[in-house]
Amino acid sequence: MAGEERGPARLALLSLPGAPRERLHLLPCAVRHDGAAAVRRYFAPAIRRPGEPDAEASVSFRGRSLKGKEVLVPEGYMGLVLEEDDAALQERQVRVKSTFESLTVWNLEQAPNSSDEILMSLQWPKIAEGVRILSIKGQGSSGWEGPLGSIPSGPFCKFWYYSCKSRKGAGYG
Repeated sequence: MAGEERGPARLALLSLPGAPRERLHLLPCAVRHDGAAAVRRYFAPAIRRPGEPDAEASVSFRGRSLKGKEVLVPEGYMGLVLEEDDAALQERQVRVKSTFESLTVWNLEQAPNSSDEILMSLQWPKIAEGVRILSIKGQGSSGWEGPLGSIPSGPFCKFWYYSCKSRKGAGYG
């Protein structure tokens, strides 16, 4: 249907209790396949890990050296693999295909580190716990004035204030 906008997808939570737990691998390449794959048979047995529990993993995939790191889903969260049905765009529904507690993130030639986007995104729940500012009015004598009182002055506070101020017309602040 040309020109039809994609509507929101509905999550079918009834599919969660029976969903199997799987091992998840995030590869640094495009695999042009959308469906089941024999990962346990062809990928997992080739993983080589040094003796330490937190050590990087290494594997060869199509002749390229990959380095990997297993990371846990943040505490209090659950990893979900979702599958979308073939319904019309306005009636989309996704169901839980499987769950995971950890995933192995792979990079070409070097192990994933703290500057990798996926690893940084997994830090967000910890950061979000500390973010409670709904709006900032402006800088007062002791710092930035907000709805909960004074906020200490600093580069991040200034950045946040000016970001909110510049987006005010877009529904922020």
